[in-house]
Amino acid sequence: MKSPITRLFRLVATGTVALAATLVATAQSYTWKPVRVGGGGATTTIQAHPRVKNLYFITTDVGTPYRWNASEQRWEGLLYKNGASGWENRGAAARLAFDPSDASGNTLYVTTGGMWSVDGTVLKSVDRGNTWGDCQIRLDIKPNNEQGAGQRIAVDPNNSAVVYVTTRGAKDAKVTETNGTFKSTRGGAPGSWEKVNDLCGNFVLFDPSGGRINGVTRTIYIGTSGGVQRSTDGGATFALMPGSPTQVTRVDLHSSGILYVTAGNPWTGKPNGGVFKWSNNAWTTISPPTPGTYSAVAVNPQNKDQVVVSSCSFSPYRFNHYRSKDGGATWTIMNKAHDKTESPWYASDIGQATSTFCWDPFKPSTVWFTDFFFAYKTDDVWASPSVTWKSQCAGHEETVAIGNLLSPGSGPNVLLSSVADIGGWDHKSLVDPPVVGMMKFFPHIHTNTVSGSGNMTGVAVQETNPSFIARVGRISWDGAAYCGYSTDGGTSYTLWKSPSDAAGGRIAVSATSETMVWVTQQNGSYRSVDRGATWKPIPTLPKGILIGGNNVFSTGPRFPLAADKVLSHRSPHHRNHARQGGRCLDRHGETRSLPLHRFRRHVYQNRRHRQRGFHGRGQSLVLEFERPCRLHPRQNGRGRKKPLPLHRQRRHLGGPRRPRHREKRVLHDRRSSRLRPGLLRHHRKWYHDGRDRCQRPSLTRA
Repeated sequence: MKSPITRLFRLVATGTVALAATLVATAQSYTWKPVRVGGGGATTTIQAHPRVKNLYFITTDVGTPYRWNASEQRWEGLLYKNGASGWENRGAAARLAFDPSDASGNTLYVTTGGMWSVDGTVLKSVDRGNTWGDCQIRLDIKPNNEQGAGQRIAVDPNNSAVVYVTTRGAKDAKVTETNGTFKSTRGGAPGSWEKVNDLCGNFVLFDPSGGRINGVTRTIYIGTSGGVQRSTDGGATFALMPGSPTQVTRVDLHSSGILYVTAGNPWTGKPNGGVFKWSNNAWTTISPPTPGTYSAVAVNPQNKDQVVVSSCSFSPYRFNHYRSKDGGATWTIMNKAHDKTESPWYASDIGQATSTFCWDPFKPSTVWFTDFFFAYKTDDVWASPSVTWKSQCAGHEETVAIGNLLSPGSGPNVLLSSVADIGGWDHKSLVDPPVVGMMKFFPHIHTNTVSGSGNMTGVAVQETNPSFIARVGRISWDGAAYCGYSTDGGTSYTLWKSPSDAAGGRIAVSATSETMVWVTQQNGSYRSVDRGATWKPIPTLPKGILIGGNNVFSTGPRFPLAADKVLSHRSPHHRNHARQGGRCLDRHGETRSLPLHRFRRHVYQNRRHRQRGFHGRGQSLVLEFERPCRLHPRQNGRGRKKPLPLHRQRRHLGGPRRPRHREKRVLHDRRSSRLRPGLLRHHRKWYHDGRDRCQRPSLTRA
C-alpha cells in the first residue's frame, strides 16, 4: 500500500517553524521533536525476547526498528538518531533478530536496505540498539517490498556466533551475488560472511529440539515459494520437505518441534494457501473453515495447542482473526474491539493485512499483533464476546509525507499535513495525537475491483480565513482524484467533483477569497471560484508543469505551489503571477511576460540567493493572488508611480539591511531539480499599513 519516498514530517522545530525531515536548519539552533501522531504505517513484525520480560521489538516497512520501553509504555526508535554506519543512504530496516541465548537481550541484528534500491546490509548492536556497526555484507534488501515475508534473519540458539540471513527472490528469477541464503560463523563480523546456497526465502528458522551437530543446531528451515526446505545436518545441505505447502510466508515454532506455517498470496483476490502444521513427521492442513489466504500465525510458548492465525485477503474474505485451543482442529473467530486511546484519529477496521502475532512468553493470555498501521496488544486473547486490542503507538511515528506541510499563521490548526495511505491531519497540537484525520472524511476504498487508500499530495488555506482548507490527492498510488474542502478548520469536509483528468498535484488558495488553483499531476491546471463545483482549465500552463511521474510517490514534498500572502489595499493593481521562467498568468488565465528582474524583486526579496534556484520549467510555481504592494511610491518622468529600488526601500523605511525575521524558503538545484538540503531562504516583505509607517509581517509558521 505504502511506498517510502520520505519518512513522516518527522521533525518539527519547537515554537513556530515546521520543516520536512530532510531539511537542516543552519542559521539557528533548534530543538527537534517528533510530531505526535502515533503509528500510521505498515508495522511488519513484532517479537518478544524469550529470556527478558517485556522486551519487544517491531520493524516497519519504511523506517527504523523500535524497542518497547515498558516503564514508559512507548516505543523507542533505534536507528534515526544514532547515525550508524551502513544506515546512511538506506534508511529502512526490514527485519530484526536477537540472540535468543543472550540473557541480557543486548545482542541485535537488523537487515537494512534502500527504499527503492537493493543495496542492503546487516547491522549489529551489542547494547540493545543504542549503537550499531556495519557487518559489511551486500544483500538484496528492499524493506517496503518485504511486508508479506516472515523472519529473514536468525541467530542460532545453540551457537551465538552463527547468524543466517536469507533474501527475497532475485529480479526476473536471476540469482546474483546479493540474493540467496548467507551465514556468518563469527557473529556477523565483517569478512565472515559466506553464501550457503541460492535459496531465497520468506523465513529462516532454527529448531533446537533436534539437537546439535558439530556445535551448531542440527535442524534449520528456509521457507521458499516452492515450499519449506529443511537441513538436518547443521546447514550443510537443504532439501524440500515432502508434502510441504507452497508459497509459504510466515512460521512459528513450539519448543516441542511442532511447526505452524501460513501460505498464500493475498493480492490475488482469490482464496489460496492456508494454514499448515508439521507434527509427527507429517504435514496436515489445519486452515479455518473460511477459505482465504492466511498470514500471521503464533503458538503459545507455554501450550503447543493454543494457536492464533489471521486471514489476509483484500476480497472477499477480508481480515479475520481466529484462535484455537486444540492445535488447529477447531477454530473460533475473534470479534475485534479497538481501544483508540493513543490513536483517536483512526477511523477504519483494525487488523488490516495483519502481518504477525506474538505471544508473551511470560503471560499466557497476552498477545500482540501488527498490521498496516499499528502494533496492538490484548491482555486476554480468550475474552468473549470480543477481544479488545489497544493500539500501542506512543513513540511509533511512521507515516510518509508525500505532499506539502503547512503551518498557518493563525486559525484553529498549528499544522496541516498531507501523507500517504491515511491522508493526513489538521493538527491542533504538536504534542497530542490528532482527534480526527482525513480517513474519516476521505475513507479508504475496498471493493472487488478497486483497493486503494487515500493519498494526500497537497493542502492549502486561505490566508485571511485559515478555516478554509483545500486538499488534493488521489486514491491508491495512481488512481482517481481524492479532493475536497473545509470551511470550519477541518471539523468537516465536502468532496468536490473533479475534472476527469485531474488527480494529485498541488493546490493554492487566494489569500482573500476562496479562489483555488489546482496544478494536477501529469495533466492540466484548473481554477475554481465556487468551492470546486466547477473548474476552468488554464490552457496557458503546460501539462505536467509542476509534477510529473505516474503515482503519488513521484512527488514527495518537493515542487512547491504557493499563493502570495502579502496583503495590501494601497495598490490599484491586481495580478495573479504563475512562475515559469519570466512568464506570468493574469487573473483571467492569460499568459503575459513580466521582466524577470521585476518578478524576482517582487516575489523573492532576497538579494543573496536571487540568482539561484527557481529557474526553469517544473521546478517551482508561485501564484500571487494579492495586489502587489509598491513600497513608498515615487513619481517617474511620465507622472506614473514606480517602486524604489530594493536597497533604497529598506534604507528609506528604516528597515534593517539584513532581515532578522525568517520564513522558510526551499531552494531547488536547477541542474537536478532536487532539494538542496540546508538552503533556507531568508525572506521578508515590507508593506505600508496606510498610516505612513512601515509594518513588517509576523513570523509565518511554515
